[in-house]
Amino acid sequence: MKDKVATILKIFLTVLLAISAILFIVFYSTGEEFTSVMLTWGYILIALAALVTILFPLVYIIMNPRKGKTVLFGLLGFIVLYLISNAIASGSIQGEVYETFKITEAISKFIGAIMIMTYILAGLAIVSIIYSGISSIFK
Repeated sequence: MKDKVATILKIFLTVLLAISAILFIVFYSTGEEFTSVMLTWGYILIALAALVTILFPLVYIIMNPRKGKTVLFGLLGFIVLYLISNAIASGSIQGEVYETFKITEAISKFIGAIMIMTYILAGLAIVSIIYSGISSIFK
């Protein structure tokens, strides 16, 4: 089963590569009138990548529910961390920058929550690096 899927995937990716190469050659031989076709092809590839990025993890979770449970716990942890960060963040919109870029109170609070979440995750990463370094000394 895995070999069959791998073969189909290789053929599909080879076809995408061949189409892209042909479009590339045609684009550089004809010039700018082919730009809209190239942009459309780029949008198709981006949409395909987004679809695969969303679809394959869902299929993996369905096929391996035990391993999928750990993914769901991680996702739940990020949601809880975001909710805590959102509760801490202020929606302050004082200053010229907020008026210049038309930032509302909700957008300011969202940006603040994401920044606080980034700081917390960076702090946890630093603490885990220090912990692993210290614990390896004692082993």
